Amino acid sequence: MQSGLIFRMKMMGWDGLTTFFLSTLIVLLSLGLSLIPSLRTVCLTARKTPSTAPAKALLIVLGARLEHDAVSARFITRLQRALNLYRQAPPRPIMILGGITSRNRFSEAERGHEWLESEGVSSNDIQMEMHSRNTLENLKHARDLIDQSQRVPVFITSRFHLARCAAMANGLGLSHQLCAAEEKLVFRPSLIFLCLMEAFYLHWYQVGKFWSRLTQNRKSLERIS
Repeated sequence: MQSGLIFRMKMMGWDGLTTFFLSTLIVLLSLGLSLIPSLRTVCLTARKTPSTAPAKALLIVLGARLEHDAVSARFITRLQRALNLYRQAPPRPIMILGGITSRNRFSEAERGHEWLESEGVSSNDIQMEMHSRNTLENLKHARDLIDQSQRVPVFITSRFHLARCAAMANGLGLSHQLCAAEEKLVFRPSLIFLCLMEAFYLHWYQVGKFWSRLTQNRKSLERIS
């Protein structure tokens, strides 16, 4: 997760850096108390979100960073959930989100597509979005590809990531449902760290959204809406 934070900071630009430091300052000045609402949202969403999807759904898998050009265990969990739902009747089409990140040569969507094909999913039932590098870009590009009059967009991602996905989708005006990749929330020591990091990312997004509207920063507003 630390490398993920560094990657975000490298690509965010001055506006992103400003809101990052503003968000961090608020957390420090509040002695961490400002993170509590975000952490509560992350944990409750992680616990309560089902791992199901309606029959008339477009299954949208959020990418996860590849490990030396190979799908990670976390990404496989998300893809496996989409595969399980795809195999139900009637089959549901799948969209995979994720471009090239870090030093990988292939996009997350490409590798996800290959994994699903190897499990028997027809290539005709898979759509790829290969240009995004983070969750916000995932959702913005997905919004341009989704025909909401035809199917219900259902975002499939890890339980700890669901709250931020929902907040950003709502910020983009994207009607959606959530689907947890894991069958249920299983406590493990690493989950505490993941939820804390997600709480900070969610806090950062909310501070950035408020600051952009307060300052009427057109560039930032275009980026988050």
